[in-house]
Amino acid sequence: MQNESNELHAIIKRLRIQKDYTKEQVAKYLEVEVSTYSDYELARRTPDIKGLRKLAELYGLNNELLGARLPIVARTVYPEDVLLQLERAIATCPERAGNYLQDKKAYDMLKAALDPVLEIRNNALDLPNIDLKKYTTPFSNQTIKTVELDMRTEKLIIECIEKQNDLLDW
Repeated sequence: MQNESNELHAIIKRLRIQKDYTKEQVAKYLEVEVSTYSDYELARRTPDIKGLRKLAELYGLNNELLGARLPIVARTVYPEDVLLQLERAIATCPERAGNYLQDKKAYDMLKAALDPVLEIRNNALDLPNIDLKKYTTPFSNQTIKTVELDMRTEKLIIECIEKQNDLLDW
């Protein structure tokens, strides 16, 4: 297990506090929403290469990863209301009616509930544009990023996709 103080999210939080910057100031400098920057500090998201370079510039560092060790660790954290909305959509979704308009309406209801969940999940799974040659050697099996997924959410995603497939009669 990696020492949390050497993980990217802990480093950028520590640097921000040491420099007495607010999250709002750093987010403005990075040209991202405050919520996005907060997600960086909480390991929910990882800055892209531009963001890593701007952070290094802000703190007077020259290392793209700001001294963080590989692998980058991302944890998926889903707002409870988003998960409850997906659970309700699955529970209230009617069975396939065989009527295109009714089935499409049910499918779209599931899609609307699933999209925010997948956005959070995809952000966690996204790998920033880091020059991997700098950190790995050819044919090495070094882990670059690990993502901790929420099992409840993964089960809901599978259940929702299965219902969508049933509605499409796949």
